[in-house]
Amino acid sequence: MGATTLPPLLRFTPALYAELIRELARSGEGVSESGAFLLGSLEPHRRVLEYLLYESVAPEMALEYDYVVLTGNHMAIAWQRCEQTGLQVVADIHTHPGLPMQSRSDREHPIVSIPGHVALIAPYFAQRSPAPADLGVHRFLGEGQWESHFGGDAQNLLELSEI
Repeated sequence: MGATTLPPLLRFTPALYAELIRELARSGEGVSESGAFLLGSLEPHRRVLEYLLYESVAPEMALEYDYVVLTGNHMAIAWQRCEQTGLQVVADIHTHPGLPMQSRSDREHPIVSIPGHVALIAPYFAQRSPAPADLGVHRFLGEGQWESHFGGDAQNLLELSEI
């Protein structure tokens, strides 16, 4: 029996992906975590059309912590942006100092706790211009359960193409 190829979970234009990675690297300055809500549409497939950096909804976060901390008020700002633009939060991304595996906090406190939500982790604070194969792709299954993909599987789940 051959391996099954999963359809992409997220689609980006190459330009938007590159811009997002540059902004994450800039935001964390190689010393702290940074992240973003990925906004777009779910139909006909999960497509990222823009992003909202965590620093724009929680500017005090970078001053107080070297990791991502978001409150309900910060989430409300993201939902307000969705209402203004007609887009949805289709995924999130944040950086880690090392490899793209989830921390205990990541697993226990998903940014969006709806089954099917996709959370990406960029390694090394995004300082090494990570390609899709370098990211961790984590899908929330509900009830504290996650499905994680790395390397070639992660690359297959993140499609970079003109939309």
